[in-house]
Amino acid sequence: MLLPEARLSRLGSTSARPIPETHLGRAWLALQLVFTPSHVAVAAPIVMVAFMGWQQRWISDDGWINIRVLNQFFAGNGPVFNIGERVEVTTSTLWFWMLVAGRWLLPGTEPQVTGAAVGWVLTLLGMVTAALGAARLFARRNTFVTVPVGILAMAALPPFWDFATSGLETGLSFAWLGTCFWLLTRRIPPEIGGPLRNWPLAAAICIGLGPLIRPDFALYAGLFALALLFTRLRGWWQWLICCTIGIAPAVAYQIWRMGFYALMVPNTALAKSAGDVHWEQGLIYLIDYAGLYVLAVPLLVGLLGVGLHLAYAVRRRELGRAVVVAAPVLGALLHALYIVRMGGDFMHARFLLPDTFALMLPAAVIAVDKPRRETAMVVLAFVAGWAVAISTSARTPYQDSASEDGIANERAFWAATTTTNQLLTINDWRSSTPAWDGQLARWNQQAGLSYYDDGSRRLPTRSGTGIYLARDNMGILPVMAGNEVRVVDRLALADPITSHAVEDPRLQDKTRVGHQPRPAAWRTARYVKAAEDDSQSVAHARLALQCGDLAVLEQAVTEPMTSERFWENVSLAPRLTTFTFPADPAEARKALCGWQPGW
Repeated sequence: MLLPEARLSRLGSTSARPIPETHLGRAWLALQLVFTPSHVAVAAPIVMVAFMGWQQRWISDDGWINIRVLNQFFAGNGPVFNIGERVEVTTSTLWFWMLVAGRWLLPGTEPQVTGAAVGWVLTLLGMVTAALGAARLFARRNTFVTVPVGILAMAALPPFWDFATSGLETGLSFAWLGTCFWLLTRRIPPEIGGPLRNWPLAAAICIGLGPLIRPDFALYAGLFALALLFTRLRGWWQWLICCTIGIAPAVAYQIWRMGFYALMVPNTALAKSAGDVHWEQGLIYLIDYAGLYVLAVPLLVGLLGVGLHLAYAVRRRELGRAVVVAAPVLGALLHALYIVRMGGDFMHARFLLPDTFALMLPAAVIAVDKPRRETAMVVLAFVAGWAVAISTSARTPYQDSASEDGIANERAFWAATTTTNQLLTINDWRSSTPAWDGQLARWNQQAGLSYYDDGSRRLPTRSGTGIYLARDNMGILPVMAGNEVRVVDRLALADPITSHAVEDPRLQDKTRVGHQPRPAAWRTARYVKAAEDDSQSVAHARLALQCGDLAVLEQAVTEPMTSERFWENVSLAPRLTTFTFPADPAEARKALCGWQPGW
């Protein structure tokens, strides 16, 4: 079949091209139509990220936490961190179950290697769908050339290469944001007032996955759902049906979370006090990222593109188009504000990268008409100059240690602890200190030893069996230690009890954001055999553990899982999620047991 002549003038020529007679000529013409200057320009940043992201492939220490839970799951112990204790340490539910699927499909491959490959592919998918979605915004305009402003800006950021893999859910976040945006742009009619025959089911299902990627992505999901509604207000009943179907997986998992873990949020949200306010530290985190890479340059260009889209929508009186453009931008600004409010993170740039990506979505690519191509080329040259400078010279001033403010270049930090500077396989990590610590515990466990080790001394265990390690690192160390060794988190991220302990902010030491140690007395009380020379703090903790909601909590997460226990946990979850107790054992005993000094 001959191609329509109108489709043969896509290279910018005003006249139709004749179709060659030979097969070779037709093949060459097809290549010219596919590999236009615009296509090559858009593909270049994606290829760059593909190369640099794979060069930087790694798994972070926090990424090994998912592998620890994965090992427990495939050992038949359930999605837990330690045997006999239910705690949700996998913040991204969907990412964890994708790792489970990868382990089932590729049992002979180390799961973190599979995860790195999947995260890399998802990052590239996010860039592709972002470009497709932004290009669709120009579907009805007489454009001449497409310039990759937004995706070029993302491709130039060194932390974007790092977190293309990392063993965390960041790549999945990029893919979700890009895909949601692309599906929303597909809801904009090709003609003003034109019909939309397809139901928004795919978009609704994709949007509904947001809280399963990260609980705080519920903010994005809500805005995307509103945008989906405004793309076709007359079909609100379709929107209602599809959104009900879309949120079903998140609702089902929430019920399971409440029954299994007796909480309504992941344990990490409690341990990190995600609702606390730390504006000063959050601003430091923002400046550490945005200041280093001079993000004002691409963001201003991106916001200019967003403004042009909104102006076009206002002129055409297209509410749906305006809301689709505004949703990711507003979501990025509000989510970034939340991240800053809670104090940011200890990993350089990690929590703000998805917001940067979302902010650039409407301007991922910009198509311009022929009269404005000179202006477009100037803008592209401006962003490209910034991109070259940033990608080649902008690096964190801290590498193998954290900054004074507790922010770390996580990949460089852990690479410095290994002999190969590689961070993907078990063998790559084996030379690091935490890995050796875990390996020693595994050997001692296999030798039949039993002790509680807090890093400075060994004590007899309460049960008389097993090995308990109290440590700060919950990644490679527990994986190397094996499923049988109980690794107790001094920072409470993997501890379902002390994550509820709240210390007076005036008494807290300056530490990494969300990594505040809990008093050792609680761990001693739970895992160490009672002795006559126990300190008063330990004695108070032992008694407090038997009182009030603290005793209820311990039973909820340690008793064998039965149907009765499950539904009782469901009813207890709202109460236990908000339950807190003083970190000081004496104060906790007062609050929980009604004890008074002098009794």
